[in-house]
Amino acid sequence: MAETTEGRHLARGIVCALAGGVCWGFSGTCAQLLMHDYGAPAEWITCVRMVIAAAFFLFLTAVKDWRDLVAVFRDRRSLLQIALFAVFGVLLTQMSYLNAIKYTSAGVGTTIEQIGLVLIMLYVCVRGRRLPRLREALGLACALGGMVLIATQGELDQLAIPPEGLGWGLVSAVALAFYTLMPVRVLKKWGAMLVTGLAMLFGGSAASLVVQPWAIPVQLTGGALAALVAIVLVGTLGAYMLYLQGVADAGPVKASLLCCVEPVSAMVLALFWLHTPVSMWDIAGCGLIVVMIFLVTEREKRPQAAEGGAPAPAAAFDDPPLFAGRASVLGYYTSRPARREDFDRVSALLDAGHETFAALGIDEGRKKYPSARRLMHSIKNGTTHVVEDAHGRMIAVFAVSFSPDKSYAGGAGAAWLTDSDAEPQPYAELHWVSVAPEARRRGVGMFILETADRIARAGGRQSIRADVYERNVPIQKLLEKHGYAPCGTISMKDVFGRRKVRAAYERML
Repeated sequence: MAETTEGRHLARGIVCALAGGVCWGFSGTCAQLLMHDYGAPAEWITCVRMVIAAAFFLFLTAVKDWRDLVAVFRDRRSLLQIALFAVFGVLLTQMSYLNAIKYTSAGVGTTIEQIGLVLIMLYVCVRGRRLPRLREALGLACALGGMVLIATQGELDQLAIPPEGLGWGLVSAVALAFYTLMPVRVLKKWGAMLVTGLAMLFGGSAASLVVQPWAIPVQLTGGALAALVAIVLVGTLGAYMLYLQGVADAGPVKASLLCCVEPVSAMVLALFWLHTPVSMWDIAGCGLIVVMIFLVTEREKRPQAAEGGAPAPAAAFDDPPLFAGRASVLGYYTSRPARREDFDRVSALLDAGHETFAALGIDEGRKKYPSARRLMHSIKNGTTHVVEDAHGRMIAVFAVSFSPDKSYAGGAGAAWLTDSDAEPQPYAELHWVSVAPEARRRGVGMFILETADRIARAGGRQSIRADVYERNVPIQKLLEKHGYAPCGTISMKDVFGRRKVRAAYERML
């Protein structure tokens, strides 16, 4: 059953990532239609698309957690980084990409843009002070070969596409590299949805002040309006959401590799929908670009099982490579199994949690949980995990257990979603979640829940359970927000034989 569930998640991730790539290709084809058939300038499309998309992204961010949207405006350094990303990443990418399509076609413009992956690869080599590996060198050769075939159509002594189209295509490749590399730090701190929304708002607003799209006469007839709506809803918002779902289910590297369908879909749609001529040289060049994407993008390492069949540590799932697809969807933070030398810091984090319980009016009694002995045993077994920020500072702790919990035996009074007495055990258990006070309200809690899901899923579990104090309302809201279902209450005895009542939660994976 667990393998079937995991297989369904992977299949869903593959489908979503492919659909996201097709939607991005569809967006380029709609832009070509707007420019060639309805006379809409690339600058006008860029301004309108970015402002409208920004409104959608920021609305979704506000619905998800409005506090982040307010807090980011108190972080001047992050706002400056987002503003630079808006101009040199988002705006430059959108403007150059649309102009490349204007002078060529959606398929050709999208294909040339992918040369940016080679620039990213070269940047990684320079930063790491190393030469390109064999597969990276082959990717560079494929990229150059594909670009030459498309630009010359096999006649190497002359250009077969307008010089402006090739020029804008190369600018869009450089912009794609900026788009990917510039926001890495701020993405880790604030997340892709918020950063992308603000960058589109800043970039779209700045471009609108210069371009003044309201002064450009564009007749939005039925077809033109439908194409514009499709660009915003399908080619921007829909593609982004599908890609993120693909990242969540299939992993960031698989998702970014699957999105190489984008230039292929753009070329196919332009051929069959807009009847744009496509030569064998175009197809061959596009094929070389797709091969390049597979060569220069790192593949995910298969997680190794620990001794005794225990699941692979969380670090195997939380260390994506530098480039993980559009907008570099990296984790906000990183996690790893706790080590013995972490004991003192982990204990301090758990003490901070006990202080929070006291502030909420929760009486834990004289003996706090877990005990030092139990904590050290958990660290030794790889059950306890720590969360670190971008600077390597330990900011949170949590535990995911796969051993039977006697408190859950026979249901313990709760209406669990899975059978507590089934063999093999269908659930994992989340315990000891504690975040440092200075790191709260920054998405750490949600990161922990998502990481715990992946650990439980990798361990072959169908669900993950948690029990919390009834007066701990903040964690209950977070669990429910993440999709945990309230399952009533459970009653358990402490070491002194006293009864304690906890709110029970479970989430199907």
